[in-house]
Formats: sequence, C-alpha cells, structure tokens
Amino acid sequence: MAKQIGFLGLGNMGGAMAANLVKAGFAVRGYDPAPTARERAAGAGVEVVASPAEAASGAQVLCSSLPEADHAYEAYLGEKGALDAAPEGAVCFDFSTISVEGSLRLAEEAAGRGIRFLDTPVSGSVPHAKAGTLAIMAGGDKKALDAHRDVLAAIGKEVHHFGPNGSGLRMKLVTNHIFAIHIAAIAEGLTLGKKEGLDPARMVDFLKASAVPRILDYKAQPMIEKDYTPTFTVNLMLKDLRMIAALAEGAKVPIPLGTLSRQVYMGAAALGHGNRDQNAIVEYFERGAGLDAAKKHDKS
Repeated sequence: MAKQIGFLGLGNMGGAMAANLVKAGFAVRGYDPAPTARERAAGAGVEVVASPAEAASGAQVLCSSLPEADHAYEAYLGEKGALDAAPEGAVCFDFSTISVEGSLRLAEEAAGRGIRFLDTPVSGSVPHAKAGTLAIMAGGDKKALDAHRDVLAAIGKEVHHFGPNGSGLRMKLVTNHIFAIHIAAIAEGLTLGKKEGLDPARMVDFLKASAVPRILDYKAQPMIEKDYTPTFTVNLMLKDLRMIAALAEGAKVPIPLGTLSRQVYMGAAALGHGNRDQNAIVEYFERGAGLDAAKKHDKS
C-alpha cells in the first residue's frame, strides 16, 4: 500500500514537490488556501482537501512548503491545524525557510503530540523543484529522517543531515548568505563592465570559463537579458537576509558583506522589483551608474 503523505502549501515550490511525490507512487493529500494552487495540484494527481487537518489525517509523513513563519503556525497550530489531526508517530518534513526560533517552536509543539518534526529547507528554485533535484538540509531526529528517505528522494537529489532541530535552517541561512553576496557581486561587476563599454554577453561567456563560481550558469544570462521571471524573488531573499542578520547578531558574528548585500536588495525592492527574480538587483546598480535601463521584456 502506498505511503500516505500530507502536503501543506501547494504553491510554485510545494506544488512541484507534491507532484513529484505523486509521480513516485505516494498517495498525496494536499492543502493550500489559493484556488489556483489547488487546481494545479489536482491536475498533477494530488488529492486536494479543505484544511490542513484533512491533509494530515492518517498521514505517515507530513510535508510543508510555506512562505513565512505565520503561515506555518496557522497551518500546523491554527484552527483545523495539522498537528492536532496527524497521527501519533507521524514525521513532519518542513521545507519552508522560516526563523530557527519559529521552527523550534513547531518542533516542540509536535513533540508534545508524539510527532517528530524536522526542519528540511531546500537549496534550489522552481526549476529544481520541478526536476526533483533540490538539495535538502535537515535538522532533527536522524532515525525519523532515515525511515522516510524514500519521500525525500522524490524531492531532492541530495539530503544532508546537519544535527538537531534548527540545524538545517542554520545551514540554509548560511547558504543564502553566500548566494546573495555572489549575485550582488555579479550584478555589480557586470554593471561596471557595461559602463566601461564591455559587451555583457561576452563578459558572461568569459566569466563562465574563468574561476568564477557556477552561480553564473544560473543567474548571469537572465540578468543581462533582463529576464526577471520569478524563481526566487528579491523580497524572498530579503526575508532570508533579515533572518541571517538576526542569526549573526545573536551569535555575535560580524557580517559586513551580508549587511551590504541586504542594502542592495532593499534598494532593488524600493525601486519596485520586490516581486521579480533576484536577478533584478542589477537594476539597482544600473540606476546608480546612470545607465539607461534597456526595455524590459520581463516574462513575469
């Protein structure tokens, strides 16, 4: 009999994950408040239900992919919340990027109900979610993780366990800290070269052959084409950068590069690019450099 999965959050990321679970042969029951997300998930074979509680009822594994901590609290602890409906012994994999403190609260609430809750944020964006090639960072009970690696294998190509609850999210914030700085550096460098008369496409071709990180493969071409179709938006990275700043402050670790990157993302959001892909931070640099913005052919 197919393993029963409950899935909370069927948006761009969660919907793609749930669809891959269906393809892998799991019985997936999912919930999302947005009609478009529900319709898309139903078309992918997910049994769409009316509440988090219905999604969790009878589930051996409960998964979630939610944008903010408040959404997670509501889905797990609110009226018709998932934790009160999930059976004792169930395991939760939360793929959301929320604060460590928020995740620890959910883990404590789950433990009080005999449910094991793991923070399992992912590295990658919508194309990786659709392809089932996300990288998963896990924090929590390793035995629970190992018991349901088949579920995670349908979602990601790699699963790394970093320790107790909160460890996966800490690793995710470290990853996004580095990622944000790299994207800002690419945008800044390409703007400098463009201002000095270098051809953006030729710069990218050369940089891909140089020692510059692989991030160019993902982000540089859309950046120079001004394709800001959202895969991970400026606002979402800004949310993560704020959590990174709080984490660093609590640990008493100076992160001057992260602080500067956060200012760049804030500037891009203030220019109206918050809901576009984070590639759009190049507009912040080009505006500061006095370059005329090319005609936007944004596909979003």
